[in-house]
Amino acid sequence: MPATGSTEDAAHARAQRLLPATLATCMSAFVAAVVTAINTGIDGGLALRWLKAWAIALPAAIIAAYAFRPLAMRMARLLAGVVRAG
Repeated sequence: MPATGSTEDAAHARAQRLLPATLATCMSAFVAAVVTAINTGIDGGLALRWLKAWAIALPAAIIAAYAFRPLAMRMARLLAGVVRAG
């Protein structure tokens, strides 16, 4: 049985603080790649075009993830209550 203590609690709290940025990083990379490939085609220059698009998208995604986190938490709790009640 794993021990619970301040070290584990601190690691969990740190992970919770980093979760929005981690999700924003992964999702913005994926979306930038898909949109870039659709808009410009898949060829030898795709990687550079994707990196340029991602360089713009990533800071915006991280800011949005933290800005909308409280709203997303409220919505998730509301939906969880609806699912539980239904």
